[in-house]
Amino acid sequence: MIVEPAPFGVDPSRSVRASFTQASVERVFAILIAVAALGFGATTVPAVLAQLPYLDPVWGVAAASAVAASFVFVGVSAFVQRWAQFAQILCALLFLVALVTWPLTVQHPIPKDQVPWPWWLCTVGSTAAAMGFASWRATVYTALVPTVYVLIRLTPTGGDAGFLRAFLDGAYTAILSGAVLVIAVVLRRAATAVDVAQATAVRRYSHAIREHATEVERVQVDAIVHDSVLTTLLSAARADTPEAKALAARMARNAIDHLEAAATDAPGEGTPVSLAELRTRIATAVSALAAPVDVRQRRIGDLSVPAVVAEAVASAAVQAVVNSVQHAGGTDVERWVVVEQRGAGVHVEVGDEGAGFDLAAIPAERLGVRRSIIERVVAVDGTAEILTAPGEGARVLLDWSPGSAVRS
Repeated sequence: MIVEPAPFGVDPSRSVRASFTQASVERVFAILIAVAALGFGATTVPAVLAQLPYLDPVWGVAAASAVAASFVFVGVSAFVQRWAQFAQILCALLFLVALVTWPLTVQHPIPKDQVPWPWWLCTVGSTAAAMGFASWRATVYTALVPTVYVLIRLTPTGGDAGFLRAFLDGAYTAILSGAVLVIAVVLRRAATAVDVAQATAVRRYSHAIREHATEVERVQVDAIVHDSVLTTLLSAARADTPEAKALAARMARNAIDHLEAAATDAPGEGTPVSLAELRTRIATAVSALAAPVDVRQRRIGDLSVPAVVAEAVASAAVQAVVNSVQHAGGTDVERWVVVEQRGAGVHVEVGDEGAGFDLAAIPAERLGVRRSIIERVVAVDGTAEILTAPGEGARVLLDWSPGSAVRS
């Protein structure tokens, strides 16, 4: 699988957005209950008006008006999300009060061919409870409403419908309300799981980005310390001629410049560097060494590479030449550097016909090859390959191309 890494410094939590989250589910719930409340409430108005003559002129009208007002509040809360839960809870409680107090609001028994008007709204009240209450409270509410309704239907004030009719009406209400509750609970748990998974993924991704940045900085610091500081100290310790002392002084000035640049540079700073400039930079650096190095001319075209890539490749190439001067043999050993364009990338070869070495035998505490060459180029998504064997010279191959940043 091909994954493009996020740009350095980009917070992935700002760009990662899951389509199924707790917030989106709650938003959908608010809209659905608003539509149900307003729709069922409007269709129940004729039944309420038909039963008003049988109800107490004060409490009957007050109960119906309170439930209607709560339905309107639920409808409005669909546009103001912070009111949604409060509106749902208020709607569920007012409906339950209207249902429980039904016997107190009836002055004359309703005809047997009619049902108490709260029955038409039992599902709305249970749905509001399922969306406004916690799961266990909503479960209790969903079981309580059909039970209360069955008991009311068995009384004269509820129409004295008989056990079978009352039970069937209650079962119908319980099935619909239970289905809504199950759906609400399942969707909420799924949305919560998505939120947790997204937060975990973002946290891990952010941690990986920080670790990567820390590792890149560590490689840069290790390389600078080895290339500039340690090499300068070793050269100064071995300087026993005026020319060697002058070279050590120049290396000390360069080391100070490298440390100052490392302290002030930020990731991504600098304009692109052409291959011609890259070759000139390497040639200038190796010309100050104690052994001659042939910087060979090859095709470079007009290709440019990012400044950070140019810095890494040039520093790795110069360190490879320094290693060759120090370990491959004297001034009679042939040494060369090749900078050329390959496709859309850059290829640099540093080679010599000197003593060579066993790459696997390099001690772990030695930083020259591992930090200053290999990891330095790998840190900018390039590749570094060292071909050598004792007595057969050495070649260091450095490659970088825009496509090398793709990771699997």
